[in-house]
Amino acid sequence: MKAGFCAILGRPNVGKSTLINALLSKKVSIVTPRAQTTREDVNGIYNEKGLQIVFIDTPGLFEGKEALDKIMDKAARRSISGIDVVLYLIDATQIDFSPDDKVLASIKTSKPIILIFNKVDLATAPMVADLAKHFQELYPSYQQIEASALKNYGLKEIKAVVASHLLEGEPFYPAGQLTDKDHPFMAKEVIRQELLHFLKEEIPHQCAVTITSFEEKKDSCKINAMISCEKATQKAIVIGHGGTMIKKISMSARHELEKIWQENVTLICEVDCLPGWRNNPEKLKKLGYGKGGDN
Repeated sequence: MKAGFCAILGRPNVGKSTLINALLSKKVSIVTPRAQTTREDVNGIYNEKGLQIVFIDTPGLFEGKEALDKIMDKAARRSISGIDVVLYLIDATQIDFSPDDKVLASIKTSKPIILIFNKVDLATAPMVADLAKHFQELYPSYQQIEASALKNYGLKEIKAVVASHLLEGEPFYPAGQLTDKDHPFMAKEVIRQELLHFLKEEIPHQCAVTITSFEEKKDSCKINAMISCEKATQKAIVIGHGGTMIKKISMSARHELEKIWQENVTLICEVDCLPGWRNNPEKLKKLGYGKGGDN
């Protein structure tokens, strides 16, 4: 069979997580309209007869000032190591190509790079034509695919092109495994997803989630989570008047997890204050970031 790894790269908010979920027809990465939703690599495992593709969803490539930003950027770039092919996502609705020009020039790999023009359902034909011409002139050897992860357009072509670059070999994961991440990781990510959904401006980006306890039984699980904010004022907003906001976040996250896992979930979320955690290496490690050579 053919088996291999494919890294999904791109700038923040271009649809990388939506694409990996669409390719697998299952949710393995959280999705929101907000930039910087993905903070850590997530492997999504696609299986069909004679083929296994391990798609790696990565944080967006960007230059940030905080220590957390640097960890996220390094995590994305580290994903290129040991892969067989790169999918680089570009928002087809954009009119300024220079940010992607800069990022593409910074990607150092000898592996094939495939340009995916995502969100073509939202772009006009002239916009897509200008996009294709620009990147064809800069990177004539890079294959281009028009796609819409949200509309499931172009997915078969993406899988076929990725498969064409893979070698014969043994599968890396058992046939029934969907992701390399466990249930506590998914619980943490879904809570972050709901923080991004319910809270405005920068507050969700200044929050971290840790799972303090996870007890799983047949058809049910009980989860305790801690949401860490940088400021006391943020903590008050996350809790809300009379606890209304944290109840909304917890309830929505619980429903989402029950939908994904098809089992009963009990979720208790607490909120604390951890000043300056995004720029403190020790606090970042305590929260689970910066491990595995990220910093």
